[in-house]
Amino acid sequence: MTLLRIGPVDDWVRTIAHHLRADPILLGTDRDDIDRTLDAHSDRPLVLSADIAGLSAILQRLVRRDQVTEVPVGWVADTDKASRELSSRLGLPPRPTLAADVATADEVRNVRLVRDDHGGLLLHRGRLSGWAGAAMFGAQTYHDDELVADGTVRRIDVRPDYDVDCGVVAEVAAGLLRRTTRSTGRSVQTSCGEALSTVDGVLHPRPVRKWTWYADPRQYWLLRVPSG
Repeated sequence: MTLLRIGPVDDWVRTIAHHLRADPILLGTDRDDIDRTLDAHSDRPLVLSADIAGLSAILQRLVRRDQVTEVPVGWVADTDKASRELSSRLGLPPRPTLAADVATADEVRNVRLVRDDHGGLLLHRGRLSGWAGAAMFGAQTYHDDELVADGTVRRIDVRPDYDVDCGVVAEVAAGLLRRTTRSTGRSVQTSCGEALSTVDGVLHPRPVRKWTWYADPRQYWLLRVPSG
């Protein structure tokens, strides 16, 4: 078993390592370092202690290596709010020792990948909002064939729908009346004025004028989950 750690080593991580009787291998999100580590430990079960950004970095490399549907990942989430929310949505236990036990279990769930047209993954939550702090921006957004935004909006939030096999949920906050509409489907496509894209807490460095999130029917990743 290989315990990978992306992030600082704190009491949470030490508890996991002690429970698993494993010394964590410390990694950043550099693709070459991740590739070398995956190559060196390809014959062992993979346990990852990380936040969402760290999990995304590992999955991105597995996608690029064409191994994402072959290598099960046992994820022990960090204690930040977003990581705990995603962990709960995926059905993982909150206690570190129980999460570590699940991360080494044999039960595996296929989790559909949600991707974007800029080459990234969406695991928890994506948002389009006004660039440079603007309260509003113009957008035309389709959720599959349904027009869900056509005019000025405050934000567009998208998240994977883990309750279905291949879907995403979109919430559009439009206009000054703070009206929010919710829709479901497979793909959310937006053309817009200058907007800020935030994907799992990471800000895109440049303004965007179009963005698509879609649940990829061809790809999934393997998550170790509680048995039964």
